[in-house]
Amino acid sequence: MKKTILGIFTALMAVMVLTGCGLFAKANGVILYGEEEEVVKAVEKEKEKDDFIEEEQHKFKMLIKDDREIMILAEKTAQSLVKKKLISEITNQAKAKTEVISSLSKVAKGEGLLFTKDKAYELEIENITIKDEGNLVIGEGRVFTDLFLIVNDEDWASLAGTEKTMAILKYDTDPSAEGLRYEVEKTQLVRIQD
Repeated sequence: MKKTILGIFTALMAVMVLTGCGLFAKANGVILYGEEEEVVKAVEKEKEKDDFIEEEQHKFKMLIKDDREIMILAEKTAQSLVKKKLISEITNQAKAKTEVISSLSKVAKGEGLLFTKDKAYELEIENITIKDEGNLVIGEGRVFTDLFLIVNDEDWASLAGTEKTMAILKYDTDPSAEGLRYEVEKTQLVRIQD
């Protein structure tokens, strides 16, 4: 019996860590990442649930450069994430402590803001001047990619990359109670505070 309880507790903790959910901050949302068709299908299924409140979808691009996957967000998308308090700064990497940010620097045409834990990495993209802006993450941890770049909305439209979709789903209750069974590329538990 003790082994069963310990096994369940260990599995629960692993899910919490892997999905970026803190121990005491109860999740009330989930971010779905993937191909547009699979994300839209998952969202439509979730809308039928009683505890579902709202959803918001955004496009993003994935670019592979120097053997690294880079998520590229339009400034409008990033500002929406900030408004929902879904972008956090890692204040202590060793203890995985984060602090929600309240604003982002304005991004002018031809500029990009890079967020990564690897300060030595210098990303180069044609016609974009990139500034390293620190160790920020979406949610409370890195789930979909290790680094992301925010660019001006006009620049985003012209950049190369594989277009993907993220959906931010908000619920009345903690969505992890039913398990994270979404047929998408990745899921991330989050606390939405808008």
